[in-house]
Amino acid sequence: MGVRIRVANPGEEQRLKWIQREAWSPETSPAPPRSTEGSIFDGHVEAGNVLVADENGLAVGFSKLVPLASSYPRLADATAHVQQLHGFSVLPDYRGRGIGGTMLEAVRAESLRRGATRITLRVLGTNERAMRLYRAAGYEIEGRLRAKFRIGDRFVDDVLMALELPT
Repeated sequence: MGVRIRVANPGEEQRLKWIQREAWSPETSPAPPRSTEGSIFDGHVEAGNVLVADENGLAVGFSKLVPLASSYPRLADATAHVQQLHGFSVLPDYRGRGIGGTMLEAVRAESLRRGATRITLRVLGTNERAMRLYRAAGYEIEGRLRAKFRIGDRFVDDVLMALELPT
């Protein structure tokens, strides 16, 4: 059966929150792991903006792809061409199997379908594995906010990356 990417269903929110908690580490997020409270589908992240990776029928990862305009409604016309990869999680036991790359291909295809010419993301400077994955998919580092976060006893950079899409 292999890996299949699909749009999330609102009814699977608990599974997606569990994946997010299991995939969390101080190398992947400056925020503490999410509790079981709250919603993964809130604000500009609705079910239609979440792509789920299924392996043999089991959800093992997901990405949140949202229009930049949803973060800046007053700038909707000026930012309509940009999609943001606003979250990306793969269960640790499923990493290294090509699922992340398949998810990024789906993010690219969905962004093109939406008329985007650019995808942006932010990643912690300590998350070398994710940066290698993004670079392999064609993303480039566009900026670095040095020591933006303090995680434990160290300062960590916020790395800004982007992928230019064909017009």
